[in-house]
Amino acid sequence: MKIIENTNKRKFKLEEIIQKYYWIFIVIEVVFLAFICFWNLGEFPVRDWDESRHGVSAYEMMKNNENIINTYNYENDYWNLKPPLSFNLIIIAFKVLGTTILAFRIPSAIAMVLTGIIVAFFIGKRYGKVESLISLIAFSACSPLYRIHTGRHGDADALFILFFTISMISMLWIEKSKKALYMCGFSFALAFLTKSWHAFVIVAIGGLFLIFTGYIKKYRIKQWILFFLSFAAPIGLWIIARIVEDGTKFLVEMVRYDLLKRSSEAIEGNKGSIFYYARYILLNGTSLVIALGLIIVVGCLFYYKNWMMVKSDVIGYSLWIVVPFVLFSVAKTKLDWYIIPMYIPIIIVGSILFGKLLSETSVNRVIKIGLSIILAVGLSYEGYNLIKYINNPPKDELQTFMMNTLKNNENIRGRETYIQVEDSEGKGWRQSQLLVGELYGDLKCKEGGVEGFAANQDAMLITKKDMYLQNAEIFKNYEVVRENETYIIIKKQ
Repeated sequence: MKIIENTNKRKFKLEEIIQKYYWIFIVIEVVFLAFICFWNLGEFPVRDWDESRHGVSAYEMMKNNENIINTYNYENDYWNLKPPLSFNLIIIAFKVLGTTILAFRIPSAIAMVLTGIIVAFFIGKRYGKVESLISLIAFSACSPLYRIHTGRHGDADALFILFFTISMISMLWIEKSKKALYMCGFSFALAFLTKSWHAFVIVAIGGLFLIFTGYIKKYRIKQWILFFLSFAAPIGLWIIARIVEDGTKFLVEMVRYDLLKRSSEAIEGNKGSIFYYARYILLNGTSLVIALGLIIVVGCLFYYKNWMMVKSDVIGYSLWIVVPFVLFSVAKTKLDWYIIPMYIPIIIVGSILFGKLLSETSVNRVIKIGLSIILAVGLSYEGYNLIKYINNPPKDELQTFMMNTLKNNENIRGRETYIQVEDSEGKGWRQSQLLVGELYGDLKCKEGGVEGFAANQDAMLITKKDMYLQNAEIFKNYEVVRENETYIIIKKQ
């Protein structure tokens, strides 16, 4: 793909250094990206709801030798309505590395490192080495890619972002190779098998791209059939396998709840106006994303009469940014991480335009310095906060207590266990507690609290120390497995 030449472009000293030592800089930056993704990865407590539930399903699928049907507390799960690809990748990590929080999050961390590398090499091959290195630095410092739901958590989102990105890059490569269309379709299938209907944003972007660029007219029937098979075959095989094992209930709920209800109603209290994401980016978004946005605006103003990128690229990146933003703004259910995939094209376009603007002799030096300061401030601020974040994991005393008690303790492994660590109403397992119990002790987590425990002759109870002391007479014939200042685990002698 050629970029429109500009006679006002010249090399500057920094560019010459980057060109000469490009691979050294890339290796250093990839190491830093790996540090961001992996450092203290297993030290952060698991989060309730999406992350914990995802881990429970993966663990139980492994225990059940199951690859299709996800469960929660060993019952078929019709709330987490995601296809099983991400579960199976976590299962591989469990089998290779053991059933720990670290292993649980490894697939997400690897996915995010791969995404950064793929983006950098795509930009380097297509636009230039300076732009490639800038993109990798910006990618490493973009904190939403590593916080809740993404690269440092066990949710499906990091894998989804990887497949989404590969699909979009393949789409942009269609003009160079028509076979890229098949990779675009296959990557969409992987994205769907990871995060369900969210992947249809790819369909919207890809369809509009083919129409606006005119590529839709350039393919023969045979090529369209192969493209259809590239995504329909993987998805179709999963649908058939699910129906054979479980009937149609899961698929019906996917459509009824996860698609129709989630898009038409603000479910589970996750509501917001049509301006939710615009306000979120401006008021709660990262300074780096805002800095890149300003660079994009300046670049558009400078190049609007003479685009250095070919028309298809302009269309592709515009759709990649705008379509997710619009679709999720219109949808009734609002969650912050829904729009994170659009940060990738913002990083790409901002890095390309920044690199090109620096080399333009016709751009005022004051503008270059101003943009450099803006980007440097954004990178420094986000990078500092991100490093501070990963170096200071919060603590969850109960999770730590459970891990230390359960791991490598064969005497209590696999026991039926009850929990009551809150008031009289808190007799059930929070999802994070259930995940830790399964991963480290293969516990069979039962509901019912103290009353349930009392009625079960071969069970354990996890409770608060003060609650135990208040009922010392009742528990006097029970054996203490382990205790600390706050919590205690007991079992019947």
